[in-house]
Amino acid sequence: GSGTRQARAAWQRLAVGLRVVAWRLLLFACRTSGPALIKWGQWSSTRGDLFPPDFCSIMSSLHEGAPVHSFKQTRAAVEAAYGLPLERMFISFEEKPLASGSIAQVHRACMLVDGAPSRVVVKVRHPGVASRISRDFTLFKGLAGLASRLRSLKSLSLRESVSQFSATMTAQCDLRVEAAHLVRFADNFKGVAAQVTTPRLLRGLVREGVLVESWEEGRSVAHYTHNRTPINAQIVALGVDTYLGMLLKHNFVHTDLHPGNIMVRMLDGRGNVVSMSEYERRQQEQQQAAAGAPTKGSSSSSGGGAPAAAGSDLRAQLVLLDFGLAEELGPLVRHHFISFLNSIMSGDGRRAASHLLRWGAVQRCPQPEAFSVDMERMFAEQCNVHSEKGIDLDGVMKGVLALARKHEVTIDSGYASLVIAVCVLVGFATGLDPQVNIADAASACLLAYSLSGRVMGRLYS
Repeated sequence: GSGTRQARAAWQRLAVGLRVVAWRLLLFACRTSGPALIKWGQWSSTRGDLFPPDFCSIMSSLHEGAPVHSFKQTRAAVEAAYGLPLERMFISFEEKPLASGSIAQVHRACMLVDGAPSRVVVKVRHPGVASRISRDFTLFKGLAGLASRLRSLKSLSLRESVSQFSATMTAQCDLRVEAAHLVRFADNFKGVAAQVTTPRLLRGLVREGVLVESWEEGRSVAHYTHNRTPINAQIVALGVDTYLGMLLKHNFVHTDLHPGNIMVRMLDGRGNVVSMSEYERRQQEQQQAAAGAPTKGSSSSSGGGAPAAAGSDLRAQLVLLDFGLAEELGPLVRHHFISFLNSIMSGDGRRAASHLLRWGAVQRCPQPEAFSVDMERMFAEQCNVHSEKGIDLDGVMKGVLALARKHEVTIDSGYASLVIAVCVLVGFATGLDPQVNIADAASACLLAYSLSGRVMGRLYS
């Protein structure tokens, strides 16, 4: 009767409330237990295939408020790494860090490079972070194994998530790994540096716990997601081309491209960086000219013609940052992931499920056929490229992760990183231009690649 339904609803509300309390206690434990758990919590918040939505939502707050170490510790680390007093190496060195993460923090400085004063960024690993992470993961693996025996926690795949993540986290502690990633990305994009670029590594200044790279001017792409500008569509095109280039051409994907790691700046016709204030001044002059108003540098007899600096020679350039997380795709990974994307474009849910079930080195899905049926049903509803709204790639990806969690499909961390990268790309693109559809933009390039094995289209043109 109605009393039974009310009691069941009350019990469900209580269960949800208790679960949220449990997630918040885990969040508190992560914040207070060191870098390994903070980073694991950040990573887990992106794993919709392993964890429920309320868990991911609560743990995502770990992306804010990362720990900061003292300038005294920064000085000690830099001087130990290079064997010189800070004042001898740098003309100036800002004590307050520009930003901090769970592994390291960055400071702005100035030093002589090729005999000329140059602004640089110094990345300094937090003291003792490597040993703490090793110790934390040894303990955490044991606790995850015990927790996984509890029936109520089995669905969280704690043991698998800790095992997958520990290797990634350990590699991130060595800044020489990040430096190697940066050099490789810079080499991959050197032919299109006018469209996509990276900071320049000062190779003689790379150490396990400290590295120095060039300071790059620019504005976070987040600025453009909150402000409609004439270059938003250009930024979207560059972002899509960059991701497809990494995936299809270079076989090396930056898997941490959140807005904080993507900057935008303007170049003039000679390839020189134009300050944002200068760009905005040119835009204002262009708008005034279009409205017929006289501009500075133009005469009243010009009849509202072209302004002195119309800005038409300017173009956007992306600057990619923070290369600690990157995935090199083996032949099987490339095949199954790109084939999965093509299955989305063609609306073939069963074929997509077939590839996705190969995303785990050891697949533990108890009912693959039931998973395939659910995938077919979801694709029939959401993957019609000819529909008026097209394919919502972000919605499809998140739906796939939810079905993977429901059916306990094993997804190795490399594949999960690629999926999350697609979701971030879609969010970045639609934030810049709500009218854009990434599936429409990418489908032709993916189809050409699947047929010919070559990249075709407007990549970096």
